[in-house]
Amino acid sequence: MAACYTRTMQSADSRDKSRAGRSSSRVRAAAVRGILGIGVVLGMTMAPAPQASAEHRPSRRAWIGVELAPGPAGGGVLAKHVVTSSPARSGGLVDGDVILAVDGVALVKPEQLVARVAIAGPGGSMKLTIRRGAAEREHVVVPVAFPGAEEVLRLDKVGTFAPTWKALERVAGSVPDNIGKLRGRVVVVDFWASWCGPCRAISKDLSKLHAAYGDKGLSIVGLTGEPKAVAEKAATELGMRYPVASDPDDRTAALYGIRSLPTMFVVDKKGVIREVFVGYGPGRGATLEKIVADLIAEPSPSG
Repeated sequence: MAACYTRTMQSADSRDKSRAGRSSSRVRAAAVRGILGIGVVLGMTMAPAPQASAEHRPSRRAWIGVELAPGPAGGGVLAKHVVTSSPARSGGLVDGDVILAVDGVALVKPEQLVARVAIAGPGGSMKLTIRRGAAEREHVVVPVAFPGAEEVLRLDKVGTFAPTWKALERVAGSVPDNIGKLRGRVVVVDFWASWCGPCRAISKDLSKLHAAYGDKGLSIVGLTGEPKAVAEKAATELGMRYPVASDPDDRTAALYGIRSLPTMFVVDKKGVIREVFVGYGPGRGATLEKIVADLIAEPSPSG
């Protein structure tokens, strides 16, 4: 499965920097803030080599599903985000917890927790001491094998309401200022870039999908972090027949947890994310079309 890694991923992997300079500054900034979190969220201290096929295979790297950030001055590590369906969430952790210690060892920087997750390994056990508000408590977390980047995003987003987009700049077609205005329609949100080969390839399939299902209840919206002028040129060259918008500073991409391109979210008529695709390759077009057709056949929400 082919994918193009954003700078978020590439800054963590010195083996491939060929496309790093073309990602947006916001994604790069997110990488700096979240790289150690990626180490725990993805279950490794370095991002994977840029081959999407490897991304989709479970590994023996340990994973608990927490994005980390430096903690307060008093010590500890901040759980910036806990993946919705993850060992950490099952163990009782929530966004904003300050992890003070693991197995009795005080934490002062995120790297320590990354290392302890690796030592525990899949199936191991970790006792985390956390502070939530003014109270301290202990939680037991059991790491699992890293399930792959696509599955991590699926575990975090499927079953949740699709985040609305932030201050988009129209490139082509009609893009509502709020995804909620598309309620009652099936929506495919495609994050792409002009320099990404798989993104360019998928645009042809999305145009066909738009032609086949656009008048049956499907809306496709392509979002790119590139400047409006660059996006306009690419949309024209690629013959994108669906609405396209520029996502300045990747603010919407950050809400959706984008780390590689293309990434697509399939949203049902109620506004709930039902499927996630990272990368694109043979057979994905047919899979996407079946999901879209099935969701269109579902009854519309009342009211």
